[in-house]
Amino acid sequence: MKTIKYLFMGALMTVFSGSAMAQTSVNDAVNAIKTNKDKAAVASIVKATVKENKKDPKALAAIGRAYLDVKDTASTRKYADMSIALTNKMKTGKVGDGFMLMGDLEYYKDNPGAAAAMYQNAYTFEPNNITAYVKYARVMRGVSPNMAVEQLEKVRTLDPNYPVDAEAAHIYYEAAKKNGAYMQKVLEYYGKVTPAKLYDHDPSYLTEYALAAFANQKYDVSKQIAAFGLSKKPRNAGYNRLALYNSFELKQYDEAANYVDALVNKSDSVELTANDYKYAGLVYTALKQYDNAISYFNKQLEVTTDAAKKADVIKSLSDSYKGKGDFAKSLELYEQYLQMNPKVGINDYNGLANIYRNQAANQQGADQVASVNKAVEIYKTMEEKYPSNADFCNFMAARTLGLIDATQAKGLARPYYEKLAKLVEEKGVKDNSDKARLSEAYTYLGIYLYKIKNEAAAAKPYFEKLLQLDPENATAKQVLETY
Repeated sequence: MKTIKYLFMGALMTVFSGSAMAQTSVNDAVNAIKTNKDKAAVASIVKATVKENKKDPKALAAIGRAYLDVKDTASTRKYADMSIALTNKMKTGKVGDGFMLMGDLEYYKDNPGAAAAMYQNAYTFEPNNITAYVKYARVMRGVSPNMAVEQLEKVRTLDPNYPVDAEAAHIYYEAAKKNGAYMQKVLEYYGKVTPAKLYDHDPSYLTEYALAAFANQKYDVSKQIAAFGLSKKPRNAGYNRLALYNSFELKQYDEAANYVDALVNKSDSVELTANDYKYAGLVYTALKQYDNAISYFNKQLEVTTDAAKKADVIKSLSDSYKGKGDFAKSLELYEQYLQMNPKVGINDYNGLANIYRNQAANQQGADQVASVNKAVEIYKTMEEKYPSNADFCNFMAARTLGLIDATQAKGLARPYYEKLAKLVEEKGVKDNSDKARLSEAYTYLGIYLYKIKNEAAAAKPYFEKLLQLDPENATAKQVLETY
């Protein structure tokens, strides 16, 4: 009886030993393929392994996959074919490994149709192979993202806990790179998955969701996702970057400044981009920390090569110097911006005039007069170039002249308010802006004629028009009572 017992135990040991040796042999072959530079030695190890595992399609596929990892596509195909041929002969225990490997090879060789066919074979032979369904769906996204997601839905029946929605979102995300119409699907499907589950499944998907939300101006959502990412990896540059961008867009400037520090000084392996410097500059501009803003805009300028983008940076620098009160430097930079900008428009000219107005407000005497006159000349140029905005140009010219004629004694703004009134009356009052400008023009002209020129009769029509425009206008009521 003991003899039989020992023989039985010996047989078990042989079985287990053989299985362990085979597994170790496959691992040895895989490691040798990936790391050993001695081709002869590798060939010997692989030959011995194949001999031991010639009836194991999974082992053959594992060897082929190692060759795919080192981009030896000929050997990959050889062992994929061997694994598939063996699977086709098997009556039971069929596996999809060989088909999966061949699908990956075809995908690597940019043959998505052939890859999809192989993944189909994989889940046909091995119906519970979730990876086969997922890879098939990923490949099919180039043909039809909607069809790919429909196929992916089969995974729910195999594993209710599998994050199908995350994979669907990823498929739509890739499709959205070519067709933005799919972006809403990205947000819809990613929105069904908690950040924790998304991160556990694939951290890159969490980043995709944050980027998609940011691109669609869902800044609060994007920031929440980035904040979750930072709870896992506080020194992750990508999450700190998105937290910075979103905080700025949400006008949470103090938080944004903290994220500037986190991105620049507390992130691992960070490579700062022009956009990073831009957002940092904008944050400090909003906080009125103009020296910091100028520092970051200068860094942005250093790494910006596109001419049009350089012009935008120079404008940002000009704005910062204006905020700082250095109008001379602001004007110098703004002139550069206008010269570099291939698409100068009315807003650009208005920006230049605005710098002169700000400068004039901080000056006195001849310097102030010179700045005001310069601004007015720009408004005249704007009116010539953009006649449809003549009412705005005359309105701003009149207001600017008020800086050097606050008491209206000189009547410098009179011709501009007269033209403004005529322009608005001719086109009619279209909105509150028209009403406000016309009201200001009537008030100025009426007071100037009534009080400064002592021409009560000439002033009366303006006060009457003012009262028609604004029946509760106290100034018009008061003056008209004197007639």
